[in-house]
This record gives sequence, C-alpha cells and structure tokens, in this order.
Amino acid sequence: MPDPESVAIDAATGAVTQATGQYVKHLSALRTLFAVPALVDSHIARHGDAVAYAVNEVRRDGSDLSFGTTVMAPGRIGDEYFFTRGHFHARPDRGEVYHTQAGEGLLLLRDRKGACRALEMLPGQCAHIPPGWAHRSVNTGALPLVFVWVCAVDAGQDYAEIAARGMGQRVLARDGRAVVVPDPA
Repeated sequence: MPDPESVAIDAATGAVTQATGQYVKHLSALRTLFAVPALVDSHIARHGDAVAYAVNEVRRDGSDLSFGTTVMAPGRIGDEYFFTRGHFHARPDRGEVYHTQAGEGLLLLRDRKGACRALEMLPGQCAHIPPGWAHRSVNTGALPLVFVWVCAVDAGQDYAEIAARGMGQRVLARDGRAVVVPDPA
C-alpha cells in the first residue's frame, strides 16, 4: 500500500511534481478523427506537427486511483476545434472526474447506445463522467485548456469504438463561438 502524499499541480501549466509518466499526442495522431483529414495534412504542412495535448500522470504501485493533468493546445482544423482522442474505459464499470484548472472547453460524452451530452469546462468546474460514457475534451478557447483527472488505475482506455464510430457530435466555430453539432458520420 502506498504512503499518503501531496503532489503540487500548477493550475496554469498543468505541470505535476512527482509525475510518474507523460505522453503527448501530435495532430498527425488525430488525423483520421477530424471531419476532414486533408485539412489536418494542410495544417501540418504550414505549421508543423504540433502537440495537440499532453498528459501528465501520477500512478503509484498498490494504489486504487491514478490522477494527473491534461494540457490541450488551442487551435482549429478548419472550423473544428482541437480535441483529445476520446475513449470509453476498458472496464465499463469505472467512471472518472475532471476538474478544470485553466482555459475553456467542452467535454463531449457518448454512451454505447448513442446518447450524447456536452458539458462546459471552465476554471473551477468539476465534471463527473459516469461509468459507460465515452469522453473527449475540446479546447474552445484561445489559451491552453488544463484539467485534472482522477480515475481507477484499472479503468483502462478503449479507443477503438470512438475511432470507428466517432463521438456522435463535433464542436465547430460558428459566428465567433463554439457550437456542438451532430456528427453525421
């Protein structure tokens, strides 16, 4: 069993002291998830293969929970805002919590029957993602979107269904604001 501990999280940058891991996702890794993959290719050709988001995690042997931060870059591909890959949990009986630290965005949710929801992500807001709901974060602001996440260490991620069927909704820029629209795909 691990010892109790306190870990500092920088709300503005998402930096985590004593992080045990980090990974990054570049736009090229999200190419097929955007509505128009050719626009991703054009964006990368003009601006390089930017980091769309980075995840810092704290995972301790013997603990039932893991936590960390996700830091999402601002930007768009055409009218579609940058987003995370989105996933169900491999263990369908596991939920998750997101607490927004900085920036602004939307949390897209979809259950396996196709019901969709969108929740605001603003500093100080905490979102509960119930078991059985896929989730994807979307940065709709001009600054990085930073949030803390907490989930069971054995929750796992299942990206296959979202990669194949999508989230059922997309977030597009329309008249200077973010609008959630159904995804016909």
